Amino acid sequence: MTQAMTNTQLFGVAVQRPAVLAMVAFVLAALKGADANLSLFFLHRQDRWLLLVGVILLALCVWRLPARERAFSGSWRLALAIGTLMATVAFAGHYLILSGYDLSRDEQMATFDAQVFAQGQLVAPLSGIWRNHAEALNTMFMHPTNETAGWISAYLPLNAAFRALFGLIGDAALTGPAMLVLGAVALWGCARRIWPTDREAAVVALLLYLGSGQILFNAMTAYAMPTHLALNLAWLWLFLRRTTTADLAALAVGFVAVGLHQPIMHPMFAAPILFLLLLERDWRRAALYFLGYAAIGGFWAWWPNAMWVLVEADAAAPKGQGIDYISRLTLTVMQGDGLRLANMVANIFRFFAWQHLLLLPLLLFGFAVARKNRLAGALAGGILLTTTVMFVILPYQGHGFGYRYLHGLIGNFILLAVFGWMTLGQTLPHWRVLLMRTTAAGLILVFPLQAWMAHSFYAPYAQASKRIAASSADFVVVGETDAPFSIDLVINPPALDARPIRLIRGAVNPALAQAMCGTQPAPLVAFLGKGVLAPIQAYHNVKHDGAAQDKANQAVETELRQRRCRTTIIE
Repeated sequence: MTQAMTNTQLFGVAVQRPAVLAMVAFVLAALKGADANLSLFFLHRQDRWLLLVGVILLALCVWRLPARERAFSGSWRLALAIGTLMATVAFAGHYLILSGYDLSRDEQMATFDAQVFAQGQLVAPLSGIWRNHAEALNTMFMHPTNETAGWISAYLPLNAAFRALFGLIGDAALTGPAMLVLGAVALWGCARRIWPTDREAAVVALLLYLGSGQILFNAMTAYAMPTHLALNLAWLWLFLRRTTTADLAALAVGFVAVGLHQPIMHPMFAAPILFLLLLERDWRRAALYFLGYAAIGGFWAWWPNAMWVLVEADAAAPKGQGIDYISRLTLTVMQGDGLRLANMVANIFRFFAWQHLLLLPLLLFGFAVARKNRLAGALAGGILLTTTVMFVILPYQGHGFGYRYLHGLIGNFILLAVFGWMTLGQTLPHWRVLLMRTTAAGLILVFPLQAWMAHSFYAPYAQASKRIAASSADFVVVGETDAPFSIDLVINPPALDARPIRLIRGAVNPALAQAMCGTQPAPLVAFLGKGVLAPIQAYHNVKHDGAAQDKANQAVETELRQRRCRTTIIE
């Protein structure tokens, strides 16, 4: 095989299919406007350009590709070093790139719950006027109540518990970086278990991990996803050991993984792998895992009902929709927006736009292996199961880097890609050089571009929140429709012990106005001027309807002044 033929073949395999992906992304962006929802906005503003840049870099990396005959080799120390490097960048990036800010409601709820748990409480009590007006404080994604005695998010608690722990020992923002280290070491352990005689496989896996922008940038946030990935990989590492002690440890990890955030994420990863036990007729291990996960599922199904008892003041009140998981699932499925297919396609584009440049080409080889290899098939099954289920119940992911709902399965993608790597045969020496080139290109060129995109999105919200926090007012009223996601600026600490208290404008009714203004001295209530939200509107390319904002603010301001509150504007 000549060098020219090798380069031509590599170009076809490594570049053509990512190029098709980028081309379709541009077509979808042309068919669907950027203002349809956040998924399509990200496709327009970030992902199609990242895919295009990725194709260009792949083409350049393939050009005049030499060969490397010596295989890669490394140990657990390499995994620890890569994990530590990524963790250091992620921790710094939380403050330097994401402005130390929790932008999405998911991030805010993780921080909120962590603050509650750090005080030794399961829920934060609400008293006074807020028992009857909690909705004005922003209770999105919190347990629904009839009469509120306390508040806590409706998510499962263990992601927040991790953040509370790291907050007590240093900084809650260390949680994601710590999970990067655990994930890297666990990935190395999985690869060594799957390919015990081939040290190169583990190094390839680590390089694909290192080159994932989704792994790195989500670790800068308060999302549960970095912990999902780390625990899934740790679970798989234990499962592959095939000892009773390791299986019991895997069940302990599974208990934590199910209780991180949403209960369905880890089971969709684990179920196809556990199915292997039935294919192998390993009835003892199958029974152990069945009984273990039945107990785990029962406990976490009980949890939201237990929390509802703590947050609901009226013990005789009927439980409404959204408290148990069945009603939540029903509500979620019914809230489709008519863009189900477009959203899911955009999610897939976003996933690959934030991965290592070589993941998709190698993954295609891996899927071919999955037809014959049971473990590879189980890893692929987890991907297909999760994608299908999320397409049905929640194709719109909202915020996040890459496709968050597949984050816990990035290890599956990487290990499948390594399965593909093992089939490359005599072209492998060229692929080694290509892997090194694309890893370097990702770190040097793609990561800074992604960092700029991430900062550009977070910074306007962080600046607006900082201006609100600097106000001398007792309350700040925020219009939920004045700018994209402006409702997420209504963030309050669990104890409401910081001023100003932030309120949703649409929930400030006459009864709340009377309760707010009936104290002495008269409280000062601030409204947002046009300049506070202007950077957010500019980023989203939204034309500001200043007249509508002024009219809505004036209606509430009049109500407050009539009850002797003082008012001002944050310009």
